[in-house]
Amino acid sequence: MKKVRVIRKPDIKIDMTPMVDVIMLLLTFFMLTATFKAAESEAVEVALPQSIYSDPDNKMKETDVMTLSLTKDGDIFVDVDNYKIREKIFGDQFALGLYHPDTLSQSTVVQTGKVGEKEVKRKVVVMNKAQFEKALVDLKNSLRSMTGNKQAAFQVVVKGDKDVNYGVFEDLMSSLHESDNKIFSLVTMIKSESKKE
Repeated sequence: MKKVRVIRKPDIKIDMTPMVDVIMLLLTFFMLTATFKAAESEAVEVALPQSIYSDPDNKMKETDVMTLSLTKDGDIFVDVDNYKIREKIFGDQFALGLYHPDTLSQSTVVQTGKVGEKEVKRKVVVMNKAQFEKALVDLKNSLRSMTGNKQAAFQVVVKGDKDVNYGVFEDLMSSLHESDNKIFSLVTMIKSESKKE
């Protein structure tokens, strides 16, 4: 009887070093080039109105942006993208300013802690008209002192809910005028034109 000869296959070893190097390079690349946006910056969601026209020359800055959000319940939220300035003006690096122009009713956020169905997780600083206008001025002055540029200003962006009462918008325009913030951008959803056949 013949002996069965066992043929041993050579062990295959895969060197993983180059693959790990490539993965680390890709990870480093994406970490350095990615733009991180804090989840807290979108604390107030509004249903934007639609428009047909968009100004391609009016580009939004990446830094030094002040966002004024008007809710359908008549609340005006003020937020800036610089957490150091937020902490200086509102006392907390994640705080939002809240102004409710209607003196006959109370803010929905104060009553329920929500904007629509979404809970506001950030600290809310409630202000009256004078405090709101002072906060707008103080935010601008803080930016100027922080950057050392006497001409520095936030790009003011107004996001108004499509169902907001016109009087709330009028109160905001008055406060912006009083605080010397006369240039601002309105954010809308661009309406796509349907093709006619």
